[in-house]
Amino acid sequence: GTGASGYAITPKLMESGKPRIEVFNPCDDTDDQKTVTAILFDDNFNFLAFGSQALQQYAEILDDEETGLLFQTYKMHLLHLDSNAVSVDGREMPLMTIIAETLRFISEKALHKLSEQVGKVVKTKIKWVLTVPALWSEEHKQFMRRACVEAGIIDNLNDTNLLLCLEPEGASISVREDAEEAVRQQMDSGSVGMVLDCGGGTVDITIHKLLCEPHEKFLCEELLPSSGGCEWGSKFVDLYFEEFLKEFFGEELFESYKRNAVGRLDILKHFEMLKRKFCPGVDERSRLQLSYIGEDLCTKKLTELVKEYNSTHPSEFALKQRGTSSLELPSALMGSFFQPLFENIKSKVEQLLSQVEEKGEQLKFIFLVGGFSESPYLKSEIKKRFENKGLQILMPRRPQVSVVRGACLFGLDPHSISSRIAKKTYGINTLTTFDPEKHPETKRVTIEGEDFCEDVFDAFVKAGDSIGADEMHHKTYCPVRSRQTVMRIIFYCSDSRDADFVDEEGVEQLGELTIDIGRPFQSVEDKTVKVTLRFGHTHIYACATNRDGTEIRNCEFKFDHS
Repeated sequence: GTGASGYAITPKLMESGKPRIEVFNPCDDTDDQKTVTAILFDDNFNFLAFGSQALQQYAEILDDEETGLLFQTYKMHLLHLDSNAVSVDGREMPLMTIIAETLRFISEKALHKLSEQVGKVVKTKIKWVLTVPALWSEEHKQFMRRACVEAGIIDNLNDTNLLLCLEPEGASISVREDAEEAVRQQMDSGSVGMVLDCGGGTVDITIHKLLCEPHEKFLCEELLPSSGGCEWGSKFVDLYFEEFLKEFFGEELFESYKRNAVGRLDILKHFEMLKRKFCPGVDERSRLQLSYIGEDLCTKKLTELVKEYNSTHPSEFALKQRGTSSLELPSALMGSFFQPLFENIKSKVEQLLSQVEEKGEQLKFIFLVGGFSESPYLKSEIKKRFENKGLQILMPRRPQVSVVRGACLFGLDPHSISSRIAKKTYGINTLTTFDPEKHPETKRVTIEGEDFCEDVFDAFVKAGDSIGADEMHHKTYCPVRSRQTVMRIIFYCSDSRDADFVDEEGVEQLGELTIDIGRPFQSVEDKTVKVTLRFGHTHIYACATNRDGTEIRNCEFKFDHS
């Protein structure tokens, strides 16, 4: 995760019964929560430590006046498909290396724990489930599959032993499985529930309609496409807090604060504690300790800064100096770090409630999961705005591990989500026989004596369609030139349901399927290819078969950014 990471293990169910899921902290076997997502490398880019151990070792390295590269919140670099991530001291490393080493560390810890429990481990008998935000595109998911290959978890990109689990879907499965009996009895077939997965980076929202009774095995369908915000998570509260520090300290002191890596980490750690407890109206003061900055901020300087800040801000934002090196942050100021994120979240939930009603359904539950959902302020804001007689706002006992527990349940039964809603229209660029009644003259091309229409958007599925998890889409393609040995099928996507050509506004190239179609002297008919795609799974799956039905091994789906 952006802020914290962990793993869970569950044995395959041999007979019907409640699955046993154990959650582990990769840095501490005795802890069943997650560890902070932080990774440390030496100056030659060699892995040193992960999690809380990375923070501890980094502090020791700096105490010894040496250097190392510490990375935090690097999952957010993936959101923008950046090639590199930036360390705490401003240096860069390839993002693929950082994420692959993270996955390698956690997977090796999981294998070690598993071998302690069952003895010899046969790697091919392990089903790995990797959780990803539902908001991520196919490029992001492909990046994570490639990182799993780099980490040695799987052998190739299409390895069936790796399953991607969309984070709010995992949570949706686990909140029903872990629900108190009184709540579970209300979760009958036809009930509609929303999962608000509030993490460090993203807030992922999914809406499912149950297709099972309380005593039956979990089964649901997606009612609306998953949505939310990629930059609405708790780490952005830190961002607004540091914007305040920049204004309060002034440019020179703020630069000094940024250079003081250990001091900055300590202040952010201290703010994390204040952030977790904060709720307006609760009589608990938010006192921030600034002594970590050291001699750059003496008592006299702090007094001057407080006076200067208060002279230019309204009284409800007035700071109070406490002792020689502490600041009391007023409730209005603390609340301002959260408010931009909360407004986005509440506005999105409001919009989704209307969309549920437009479908003739009624939302019965909102489940809050993820580390950020433990914020009493977020809980109170969601309850205040949305809770009423017909809509309950609920939180599982351990919201931070709902996703990883649900991922295990999803791994045991990937068919528990029976269908998903297509977020976009997906299709390919193809040539079709030219029809002067239908096609513009500008699209006419002549190949080997025959007239074709080029740039045709041939859609497989359309935005808003409900697609079964195992629904297959087949299309047959022939090469247009007899001597072709490779066929490139280019995939496109659009938010519109009615795109006709791939060069229309709003149509984007998604990626391409490259297929080895045989030797030059074979006939065009012998080089006919059947392409099969699955859009109802957690990622787009593509394969191609020859005329005789055998799968073409040399076939790769590449995305634009990967």
